[in-house]
Formats: sequence, structure tokens, C-alpha cells
Amino acid sequence: MPQLNENFSTIILVGGKGSRFSKIESPPKHLTKLNKNLILINIINYINRSGFKHFIFPLGYKKKYFIKFFNSKHNQRKFQFKVIKNKVTNRDLQSKNKIISYFDAGKDTNKMTRIVMSLKYSSFNNLLIVYGDDIVNIDFKKIKDLFFKNKKKKVIVSVYKKNSQYGHLKINNRNEVKEFIEKPPHPLPINIGYYMINTLVIDDYYKKHYELEIDFLPLLAKKNLLRSFEHKGYFYSINDKKEFLTAKKNLKNL
Repeated sequence: MPQLNENFSTIILVGGKGSRFSKIESPPKHLTKLNKNLILINIINYINRSGFKHFIFPLGYKKKYFIKFFNSKHNQRKFQFKVIKNKVTNRDLQSKNKIISYFDAGKDTNKMTRIVMSLKYSSFNNLLIVYGDDIVNIDFKKIKDLFFKNKKKKVIVSVYKKNSQYGHLKINNRNEVKEFIEKPPHPLPINIGYYMINTLVIDDYYKKHYELEIDFLPLLAKKNLLRSFEHKGYFYSINDKKEFLTAKKNLKNL
């Protein structure tokens, strides 16, 4: 069975405006320090500890901050980065460093377009695709096992059963409150990203202007190509300052 660091590239989606977190001219939230380390470094390091070595960044808004960060000799030494401009191969993964690819995907391109544009920087058939502002302690070994148990043209999407932030009531037809439930789990799981996909699926089903969650994934669901993996650890999506402070409070070890 192939090992993770031999045939996967990880695409980290960081090209959005991030306007709910900071002003458009401010540095991106991904480069904000969360307790001991930057948000982006926490994400990269956790994924890397599970065997993934190649990280692709399709840049959009605030690209100058990422380019400066990755090109810094100090950061390359500190975080053990090696920036490669050409298509990454298995030989490149023999380096002790994390391999970084980045490119300008444009400000107005959607997530699916950025994923497709990223393919020219990888020689591998399998991809891990993650959002650059979600911090999770997901079990990549279990996802990998599920991925390789299925046929090559199957896609794994990670889901999470999130609790409501409100107290819920059960009410009968006479408007009598029969039960009060404090912050129950939502009946349907949420999509937390962390997709594992074979590039043949993209070749076969992607069409120009498709968006990831609106067009591409719903099509794969209709084709019975999506499989879910339920994550049961922590999950923090950092879209605004309130969510950032919650993650900062609860993730003091990061």
C-alpha cells in the first residue's frame, strides 16, 4: 500500500479576502499567531506529522504576505521549508524539509478552479485538500485506510457532528413544552473539508466554472462517489475574531 509521503500533495486554500477577520489591506489571518505558533504553521505541522510533505498554496488576496513569508530565509530555516517552483516529484520528497509550492491563482477564481490550477505543481495522483483556516486533530491514518479501501475513483469528505449553541425545546400541538434540551447535537453532520481525492475524479467530472461545494461535490454525490469520514476530535473554523478567541482559549497547547 502506498505511503502518504510518497504520492500525496496537500492543497491548502488560503486565497480568500478574510474580510470578517481583518481589513483587506491587513495581513491574512493564516499568519496570525495562535498561542505558541501561527495558524498556518499549526495546520502544516499537524498534517506533516501524519506523513504529508508537499504543500501547494494557490494564492489570491493578500498574496504578497504569503510570498514574503515563504521566501524568508529565516522562516525557511525555522519552519523547515523548501520552496520549489517546478512540478514536485518523489525525488523532491526525499528532502528532510517540507516542500512548498505557491502560485498566483488570481483574486476572483473560485476554490475548485484553484484546485485544478494546482495540479500542474504535483506529479502525484492523490490529493489532500484542506481549508487554511480550520484547525482539527483529524486522524489521517483512518482517512487513508478508508481512501485506499475504496476504488481509486472515490472521494473522502470529512464530517463533524456539531452541537447547537442554543437550548432546544420539544413542544406539542398545544404549545406545551415537553422537554428542554441544552445544546443538543445537530441532526445532520457538517462538512469540515479535509478532502482526499484521486485526480482521475477531477479529470472525469470537473467542468469549467464549477465551484467545489456548489457544483463539484454535489455531482460526485449523485454519482455515488463520495464517502464520509466522521471526525470526533476538535474542530475550530476561524472566520472572525470571536472564533479566533475561542480557539485561542481552548487550544493553549498549540
